[in-house]
Amino acid sequence: MDAYGRHLEEGKRVELIDQGADVLSAEDPRHLVGRTWQLTLDAFEARGLPEAAALLRLLARFASEPLPLSLLNSPEISGVLPRARTETALRALLDQSLTELVDVGVRCVQTHAVLLDSVAAATPPESLATFNSTAGRLLDAAVPAIPDAGPYNPQLRLFAPHMLALLRRVTDPVTVANVLSVGTRLSIALYRTGDYLSAWDTARAATALAEQTLGAEHRLVLSARSRAGRALFRLGQYSEAEVMLHQVRTTQERLFGANDPDTLDSSHGLQLVLRNRGRSDEALSLLRATVTGRQGALGPFHPLTLRSKASLLTMLSASELATEENAALLSLPSQCERHLGPEHTVTLGARHNYAWALYVLGRYEEADEQIQLVADGYERRFGPDYPIALSAQQLYARIQSALGRLDSAVELMRDVVARRENSLGRDHPFTVASRELLSEFNGNQRRSSQ
Repeated sequence: MDAYGRHLEEGKRVELIDQGADVLSAEDPRHLVGRTWQLTLDAFEARGLPEAAALLRLLARFASEPLPLSLLNSPEISGVLPRARTETALRALLDQSLTELVDVGVRCVQTHAVLLDSVAAATPPESLATFNSTAGRLLDAAVPAIPDAGPYNPQLRLFAPHMLALLRRVTDPVTVANVLSVGTRLSIALYRTGDYLSAWDTARAATALAEQTLGAEHRLVLSARSRAGRALFRLGQYSEAEVMLHQVRTTQERLFGANDPDTLDSSHGLQLVLRNRGRSDEALSLLRATVTGRQGALGPFHPLTLRSKASLLTMLSASELATEENAALLSLPSQCERHLGPEHTVTLGARHNYAWALYVLGRYEEADEQIQLVADGYERRFGPDYPIALSAQQLYARIQSALGRLDSAVELMRDVVARRENSLGRDHPFTVASRELLSEFNGNQRRSSQ
């Protein structure tokens, strides 16, 4: 507001807000914003367009960043204005330059921050709860109810600043909890499209805002912090991820028990970190406990139970896989297909891990056939740069090397290294490991040609 006042005093125009406005009085110029938009909204009322005022007050619950138009095209908007009148209300705001349409790869509406702050400050207190709850329901409807793995989705990232803006505006614990729940789901959705940095930032910022109202040991705050830890792991920050996930899991176990679904979710994330830090025994012990806990809490064929069981295929040695107790794990892909369907993400992951188990067992021809199917499925569904698609390609290269097809192995690994350097950076642990594997294959190739 101070900056806006200086612009007015210096006779400068401020796009959208100041456009066409007359000087109303000699009062402090910072009041001009509120007076200008209020006069316009009064005119809307006189012209029979009260929905325009309602829509602007709703937009003021969000941020000044681009807001996808799809978010407004939801039945949930009926909490503050009839859905059938939304387009008319938006056109009225556009006509008065109170907002604008922008295209950032997704069609959006964008409103100036000064205007939003002014409208938010002048919104009648008795209507705040309605606008806040409606904004929360709109975000809830826009974020996938059960986030699934998939290619990068630019629209998801656009929702994050609006969820955080709403968290800053609300103080009611119930509404804060509802919005945080949406924020955690949004972080999961970003994570599962491979946008790990946005996933971490969304969960971290949402946690910091919500715990001011809910407290650090609220179930939803702990769940959001756990997701931040999972994203840190994918960003290659293993030490920080381990500390965060260990702290969250310890607190969840104390408050909710070792076999609570939230505790088990943090356990699954923590074992991934431990495994990649070279602490395989700890990781395997924790993973076994997670499988047992999820079977009891969720059932033997729940997607999360099957996901944890499939992870065992990547942790066991050849001698362990050959035991009668663990041999049943080799039938896991068919179990997943029967209970979840052939195209389910967990089914694809189980086939991927099964290919690894076949590789460990030295059944290279079978492993080669299996991983080709998995790699083709990943690339078709997620694209060639998706993290698990690159993981499958790396396993494919290992199998090619084991079969003596060194030229093919080197070619595959060069592509993996280039793509990981581009998406994760040269120093990410996954990139470093891929580069070391490529170096090993190059050495084998040179020796075989001598």
